[in-house]
Amino acid sequence: MRLPDEHAEIYKLRADELGIPLSSWITLALAEHENLDVPGYVKDDIKKATRKRILASLELELDMPQSA
Repeated sequence: MRLPDEHAEIYKLRADELGIPLSSWITLALAEHENLDVPGYVKDDIKKATRKRILASLELELDMPQSA
């Protein structure tokens, strides 16, 4: 698939915001645009990225300074 450079940058940014591969984001966008079901592997990618963000935020919350 060929994408204009200026479009590819935006698509990659959107994929990075969700934490999923660019190919999964493109599949998601096309499915939503055509009112089709989002494939399971894309849903799995989104779930994995969501869990990763939650775990990262919990690690930040639990990172307490050590006392002497």
